[in-house]
Amino acid sequence: MIATTHLRQFLRLWGIDRAVAYTLLYRGWQILASVGTVFTIVKFLTPIEQGFYYTFASVLALQVFFELGLTYVVLQFASHEKAGLAWTGRGTLDGDPIAKGRLRSLLRLALRWYTVAAVLMIVCVLPAGLFFFSCSPDAGAAGAWLWPWTWLVLATAGTLVISPMFAVLEGCGLVADVALVRATQDLLAYPVFWLALLLGGGLLASPLLQMTRLLVSVGWLAWHKRAFLMDLAVFHVSGVSFSWWHEVWPMQWKIALSWLSGYFIFQLFNPVLFAFSGAAVAGQMGMSLSVTSAINTLAMAWMNTKVPTFGQLIARREFVKLDRLFFRTLRQGLGTAVLGGAAVWGGVWVLRWWQVPWSQRVLEPLPLGLLVLVSIANVIIFSEAIYLRAHKEEPFLWNSVVGAVLMGLSIYFLSRYFGVLGMTAGYFGLTTTIGVGWATWVFVTKRRAWHGE
Repeated sequence: MIATTHLRQFLRLWGIDRAVAYTLLYRGWQILASVGTVFTIVKFLTPIEQGFYYTFASVLALQVFFELGLTYVVLQFASHEKAGLAWTGRGTLDGDPIAKGRLRSLLRLALRWYTVAAVLMIVCVLPAGLFFFSCSPDAGAAGAWLWPWTWLVLATAGTLVISPMFAVLEGCGLVADVALVRATQDLLAYPVFWLALLLGGGLLASPLLQMTRLLVSVGWLAWHKRAFLMDLAVFHVSGVSFSWWHEVWPMQWKIALSWLSGYFIFQLFNPVLFAFSGAAVAGQMGMSLSVTSAINTLAMAWMNTKVPTFGQLIARREFVKLDRLFFRTLRQGLGTAVLGGAAVWGGVWVLRWWQVPWSQRVLEPLPLGLLVLVSIANVIIFSEAIYLRAHKEEPFLWNSVVGAVLMGLSIYFLSRYFGVLGMTAGYFGLTTTIGVGWATWVFVTKRRAWHGE
């Protein structure tokens, strides 16, 4: 009994509710799986193949140019409509018919958008990747990469089509359910990935992982959310719709520019190193970014699960509760990031000191340490962005655009003339100045203006 009480106090202190717990399960398994992936990649892929594996993911991130941030906008708008609706025992939504009609219209709009985006991704990204990778002098040493790349693009396009359904479900408060699905995806997908590598599948392991995630998602929607989707599909209120041009687009174009800018801020490292320094160096960078990004995604579990709640509190103008929840959640996320970053950097330093061979597959301690500090700083930036965007606004537009231009120039020139250390030093410098400094100023001024303080 005493142990249970202490456990509850600990969970309450760190803000671990059901949604956070499932998200932590998902992120925690991702971290454990990342460790297993590191070992299997080192064991079964050459340094050249490792470079192709991580650069696949960076080139694939070009999908942001087609989806244009609509899932995030859908989540925000769905959370505001959910304020007038409630879940029933049948797994459907009931309440204000206008809110339900607008939610239906929003989902239909998003599904049409993402179907077109998936087709464009296949038509554009697939051949672009084939050209980019075939031009590499390491292409011959990478083994069979053409069919893995093709299959990976097709599986990712399929995932793109169903993504707005999950955005609506999260916006309607099912954050814990969606987090559990994502945890299940990776609980199944990573063993498939490891088995494929063990059996000599090479780069085919990557599309197999993505395909497993897609099948789990489709299966869960068909089995558990069929009633919700069918009810929303047949529901109709005359004259009620969601105007993409007047309601969604004024926020989406800003989010889209921010997300497009994010590609140059977060995804350009591997392709540039792949082109200038070769696949092996790109592989070191890719693995290091994978590890440090895991710190950030784990720390952001607290904040990401609060997005629907933020939207509902803003819709009800309960700003005192909103701020209390936000700042408590920010402290919890930052504490997690600092502890995780120290553990990662210290672990890699010890392994290099012991001269463990596979530790050479990541960056040296100095550039790795800079990436760790960036991941901690990004917790502040991402959290402030979530808070402000929950108001159905995008005040970080110019931060993102200016940051993307400067980061793109920094990555190109510093990596070309100073290698990985120059690249990571520029990344750290711009993140702490343009990133944290400017973002916090925007956060303080907009919060004061929008809440009438």
